[in-house]
Amino acid sequence: MVKETLRFELELKECEIILVDDEGQEKTYMLKELTGKDRNKYLNKMTSRVKVGPNGKAMGIKSFDGMQSDLLKVSMFHESGEPVTVDEIESLPASTQQKLFDKAQELSGLDNAPDTEKND
Repeated sequence: MVKETLRFELELKECEIILVDDEGQEKTYMLKELTGKDRNKYLNKMTSRVKVGPNGKAMGIKSFDGMQSDLLKVSMFHESGEPVTVDEIESLPASTQQKLFDKAQELSGLDNAPDTEKND
C-alpha cells in the first residue's frame, strides 16, 4: 500500500506591491490571498455576471464593469492594512490593473494554473 501525505502551510500568501507615481513617489501595498469564504463570495459575484442563453448555457458576460476591481478590493491593502478603494483601483493604468488582477488570482488559486509548488 502506498501512503500519500499532503502538507500545507496555512498562512495566507502575500505579495508586496510598489507603485511609483509620475513624480517618482513610491507607495507600498500588499496583495493577500483570500480565505475560502472570501473566494466563494467573489466567485458567486462573478457568476451573476454570466449571460445565460435559452438553452441554459453561458453565452458571455453581462458587464465587464468592476470585474478586476471586485477581486482587487478584497485582496489589495495599503501599508496601514486598510483596503484599497474601488476608485483607487480604477484610477490605475489598465496594464497595471491587469497585472495586479493576475497576481491576485494566482495568490488565491483562481488562475486555473496547475500548482507547481512541492508540498514536501
